[in-house]
Amino acid sequence: MNFHKTIIIDDEPLAIDVITHHLKRFSNIEVIKTFTDSVEAFNFLKEGHKIDIVFTDIAMPEISGIELVKLSKGNTKFIITTSYSEYAVESFDLEVVDYLLKPISFERFCKAITRFEILENSENQKTLEPSFFVKEGDEFIKILVKDIDYIEGLKDYAKIFTGNNYCLALKTLKSIEAILSPYKFMRIHKSYIVPLSKISQYNGKCILVNNIEIPIGRNYKEALKIYLNNNKL
Repeated sequence: MNFHKTIIIDDEPLAIDVITHHLKRFSNIEVIKTFTDSVEAFNFLKEGHKIDIVFTDIAMPEISGIELVKLSKGNTKFIITTSYSEYAVESFDLEVVDYLLKPISFERFCKAITRFEILENSENQKTLEPSFFVKEGDEFIKILVKDIDYIEGLKDYAKIFTGNNYCLALKTLKSIEAILSPYKFMRIHKSYIVPLSKISQYNGKCILVNNIEIPIGRNYKEALKIYLNNNKL
């Protein structure tokens, strides 16, 4: 379970009480502070406190909820709470997590929290190192994309080399090429795919990856030369 920190901003103490009461039913969300003054809240955020989600009213004196979202930096997310529906379009243009109309029912509040957690989980997944699993017998072996030195095609199988080890995947080289192309892997031969970042030497006939010579196929030489020319000093 991921734990999150939140603050609540509203010039009506009763509205703060409602949100605080709802949040007490979420054990993974901690209310760090509440504010009835949006300027104080802005200064608090500007000081660099790590807050994952902010609940803020729109109609606040001095700095409105909309202005607060615009002024805020970093990864803090916002849920707008208001009595006015006319700001909904503008709020979503600012990519807020949700827009809650008062009075806020617990059922509707739960949907907002769910939306926030889905968004957080998807962003966390993006920061993880890309990887995939290869099935060998009854086992699934995790391979980090950054650890792959090169891949050799063997008809319906592929031999994936990572350092001094390798594993066999029941995949064609073509299907693996499609999976790895977003991570800057290139087919340089009908039987080989390599990560471009690990090419240490090129002589027209072969490349060197982790001190292993890998041949360059005639049909793939031009694309490789273009890449190398675009990345030379």
